[in-house]
Amino acid sequence: MHTFGGNLLSVLFLIPRVLAAPTKIEENSFVVHRRAVTSPGGRNGVAALDKVFRKYGWAIPERINNKAHVTQNISIKQAEGEGIVRATPGEADTSFLSPIKVGGQTLMMNFDTGSSDLWVFNTNLSPQITRGHAVYDPKKSSTFKPMNGARWKITYGDGSGASGNVGTDVVNIGGAKVANQAIELATTVTDSFAEDVDSDGLVGLGFGSINTVKPQQQKTFFENVMPTLDKPVFTANLRHHTLGSYEFGRIDSTQFKGPLTYTKIDPSRGFWQVESTSFAVGDGVKQTNPNASPAIIDSGTTLMLADDGVVRSYWRQVEGAKMDEEGTFSFPCVADLPDFHIALGPTYMATIPGELMNFATLARNRCMGGMQSNQGQGMQIYGGVLFKSQFVVFDGANKTVGFAPHA
Repeated sequence: MHTFGGNLLSVLFLIPRVLAAPTKIEENSFVVHRRAVTSPGGRNGVAALDKVFRKYGWAIPERINNKAHVTQNISIKQAEGEGIVRATPGEADTSFLSPIKVGGQTLMMNFDTGSSDLWVFNTNLSPQITRGHAVYDPKKSSTFKPMNGARWKITYGDGSGASGNVGTDVVNIGGAKVANQAIELATTVTDSFAEDVDSDGLVGLGFGSINTVKPQQQKTFFENVMPTLDKPVFTANLRHHTLGSYEFGRIDSTQFKGPLTYTKIDPSRGFWQVESTSFAVGDGVKQTNPNASPAIIDSGTTLMLADDGVVRSYWRQVEGAKMDEEGTFSFPCVADLPDFHIALGPTYMATIPGELMNFATLARNRCMGGMQSNQGQGMQIYGGVLFKSQFVVFDGANKTVGFAPHA
């Protein structure tokens, strides 16, 4: 779930959910390629862990929070009538961006299966905040309509966030159009978002039940476009050290090996959530996680967070691995990392190659693990570490997720 703050605008009437109208396209499927963007500072593993805790509203252990250098006392700076909330930039990691068009204007966006808001940098923000970003200008769109009385506010993983007003416009992703898609126009953003000039906003691909628009939640782009697609699905084909893609309405069988295995999800919390009750390390026997937490399949998270017993069982098999003072597992960078096998649903075991379990280089020839403990939070979060090993299908009609190894 997301962390909300401040008072939302109160109105005397309810705003109905906008009836967004998707435009059918000729082939009824479309692909969106992702561009890699690497921060010059390299990966900050502790900040990545801090990001997951903040994203899901979990209490952050002090040792993690201090190490991540996240500003605790947030200050507000006014700029031309709008606010900017300060938060020290956290994760210096590789991100992947995809182009979309809003009202005919092109923006580079992050796609996130772990959230459900579509928000953009726009001309409501001052030029000093939007410098370096592509900016959506509602005045230049003949199809923009304000949603009077609607507000939104969201806080993301590293302490960064945004809030503002709401309208509707035509959103075009890879050729598929939704004519009345809810667009969240930022009027306040944190420094870390303003300084990340590669990203112009976010496209949430979770379920509308966790959309943050008040007083009435709005549907996601996928929920609106799904009825027009050949298949009611989108796929994530995100690979290690190469560009990836999202595809909507089609499953490209050339991108994975063997059959897809589908498992039912529990969407009650707004996430693509599956059972994950067993695992194995290397060539070892299959082990049961007796009190397994449900697992969220989250493309917006870089790390993999699993139940503590699972994590300890893995790192126990790596020579020289230990828990550091901030509560994260590290190991000698020269160590041979075993493959990790994890259950996704009752029948499928995904194999994550050992090389993907190395997330970041630390000091003194030590590296941080790509799988860390959820520290008893009651949810497992399977992010980029899993996606880089698996082709993933999100089926919105059947409420299932399908998995197969990359081809």
